[in-house]
Amino acid sequence: MQKKYKGIAAILLLSGIAACSPALSDSEKSVQKEPEESLKTTLLKVGKADAIILQSKGQTMVIDTGEEDDGEELIGFLKDQGISYVDALIITHFDKDHVGGADTLIETVETGEIFLPDYTGSHTEYLDFMDALEQKNIVPHMLKETEEFELGEASVLIDPPHSYDAGDSEDPDNNFSLITTVTHGKNSLLFMGDAKKQRIREWLPERAAGSYNFLKMPHHGVYNKALPELIDSVSPEYAVICSSDKNPAESETLNLLEQMNVQTFQTKDGNVTILSDGKTLECSQ
Repeated sequence: MQKKYKGIAAILLLSGIAACSPALSDSEKSVQKEPEESLKTTLLKVGKADAIILQSKGQTMVIDTGEEDDGEELIGFLKDQGISYVDALIITHFDKDHVGGADTLIETVETGEIFLPDYTGSHTEYLDFMDALEQKNIVPHMLKETEEFELGEASVLIDPPHSYDAGDSEDPDNNFSLITTVTHGKNSLLFMGDAKKQRIREWLPERAAGSYNFLKMPHHGVYNKALPELIDSVSPEYAVICSSDKNPAESETLNLLEQMNVQTFQTKDGNVTILSDGKTLECSQ
């Protein structure tokens, strides 16, 4: 009899607990579900320079590596994220504020495919990078044609310039910039390197047929006459400018983005993070 009473008491106690515990709402149930695979993009605060990390389904891509001193900061970020392997590295062009930390990355973190514009740089930082590649027996892809590959659940498309002939260009390095499109579900992210007017107008007729949720503004927010055409064509919701307090974006560029209702962030104010679940995209700082 005593065992029976104990059993009844236990049942009553459990019933009371269940009655006191509120039922989960639909929204609470959805929170408990496994999150959808996402694409995470981080633009580091490294001054007037580009250092961008994209992560999707355990794979990592880096677009540009900042200046020489920024290499350690890039490595630190990767370590904090638990990243010990970079699946793809894109150097958009060979100016020192884009290729500067590349030798540090190559020497420190195992790196898979490397994509470069097909011309020869002149800065010391470029030469150090090429030496690091040689020491690691890495042969990069020197792009003359469009390259496509998968990064986790995202698709990557890299567009090189039509020609690497400098001609009468006053700034050939910037106009040799590789332009990268990353597509994740319904979302599209566009990374323009330091493309200037000539390069922008070359690219627009070929790739700007659809809208892009996100735009990494070219050339650190320096204004040029092709920017209105670019922003009007790609219609971004968000834009990020890689800048510093010493070298902020030009007011004419910021005014243009405001007039066209583009929410704009500058890396001078801190790292910028973009999250995509394939349907929606959020940008925060």
